[in-house]
Amino acid sequence: MPEYPQAARDYDLRMRRLSIRAIAAGKIHWRSVSAANISASWEEALGSLVPTVTKLQLSVAAESVDYVSAALAGQGLYEAPDGFADPRNFAGVAPDGRSLSRLLLSPATRAKTAIGAGASVTEALAEGGRALDMLMKTTISDTGRAAASVDLAARPRTGYVRMLNLPSCGRCVVMAGRFYRWNAGFLRHPRCDCRHIPSTENAAGDLRTDAYEAFNSYTPAQQDKHFGKAGAQAIRDGADISQVVNSRRGMSASGLMTKEGTSKRGNFRQTSGRTQRLTPQAIYQLNNEDRTAAVKDLERYGYILPGGQNPLGALRGQREGYGALGRGGTRVGATAAVDKARETGVRDPRIRATMTAAERRLADAESAWRAVQQGRNPAGRSPLTPVAAAKAESEYRRLLRTNGEVFAR
Repeated sequence: MPEYPQAARDYDLRMRRLSIRAIAAGKIHWRSVSAANISASWEEALGSLVPTVTKLQLSVAAESVDYVSAALAGQGLYEAPDGFADPRNFAGVAPDGRSLSRLLLSPATRAKTAIGAGASVTEALAEGGRALDMLMKTTISDTGRAAASVDLAARPRTGYVRMLNLPSCGRCVVMAGRFYRWNAGFLRHPRCDCRHIPSTENAAGDLRTDAYEAFNSYTPAQQDKHFGKAGAQAIRDGADISQVVNSRRGMSASGLMTKEGTSKRGNFRQTSGRTQRLTPQAIYQLNNEDRTAAVKDLERYGYILPGGQNPLGALRGQREGYGALGRGGTRVGATAAVDKARETGVRDPRIRATMTAAERRLADAESAWRAVQQGRNPAGRSPLTPVAAAKAESEYRRLLRTNGEVFAR
């Protein structure tokens, strides 16, 4: 199986070592917590743990800003930065912007909450320790990603390619090889171990960056496990891997219908005019092992696309085209905005065409919330209702919590 670029493998090894050191430091300090006074004893322990983690963060940030240039050079690529990221800016703060000391208070709170829920002191302290382990791990990895992202942002015409670390789940496989020109990162589901490799282009054909190469590397049993039996069969029968995986997002409780792709802007709705879409599972059930009929229905319901199984995306604008708003370069204004941003390396934040899908969702949610604050219904001209206001607030809060980093759709 093809390996990661050498610079990426070296960097991952260094990050793992720093993560292990951080987790070990956390464990040592957590042992000093007194069951008789959890909060006070933990605050005392933080007096020496916070400086230790801060020092580790500084090392992580320094390694990460150096990694970007090494990763580019290892691919025969290089883009000089417009400025240098200062590693000191990433030390002593939590990934979400809080102070490090405030972030690290949470394991004590977790332990006390567990006791309130009926756990023994021993069980509660064990739960707090596990929470601290996770905090140490994520703080190190997120510090590294933040520092690398800032360094990369200072380099014109560069971005990330998402590379898999097989075996990967279906949600990750369909994102294999996706090139992020501006987006600083992607949402990682729990235990996701995919990587962002700094690059200026998508290295197509690599097992880790080609969704179909990854799918075909699995045994049939592994394909069924990661994509579902019907979904895996649909892909084997020629269906677009993204259409199959994404259909599960809007699936009904029965598993026979999906809302994915049936909205006004959805690909299936736009190409077929229909608002009902069967899932691959339903298609195979209805055709009762008749593969020819099943394949016809996979075409009818938009799973087998005219563009075929293209690792770069069978839909226009899915990858490095002109985005969801450029329609493959046919929209003049959006196309011109994207071309200008690519040429200069600078985006106009007011132009939706140069936003990522995640940024557009966050911008729309913010606009809706502003409408609510002004007493207007963001969904139309009808009076603002409490339900509409609460919905807008909830959506805006949700996207703020994830910093707008959701799976691209």
